[in-house]
Amino acid sequence: MFNNKKSDDRFDVEKVSKDSNMRCYVLTDKETGVQYLATWVSTGGGITPLLDENGNVTKVDTTSLKND
Repeated sequence: MFNNKKSDDRFDVEKVSKDSNMRCYVLTDKETGVQYLATWVSTGGGITPLLDENGNVTKVDTTSLKND
């Protein structure tokens, strides 16, 4: 998924971390519009859906996503 052009293009990946010790990405599912925050520090990491102020999963308009 990350820097792998051979994988399917379901997710739009945006790198949001500038720290060399931590990798942080916002993943957007192009089919559902759901966004996720994925982080990695050393050998551990995690992924979670992004939520709005009411605790609902955030979604974006999938028609606005580029098909790179």
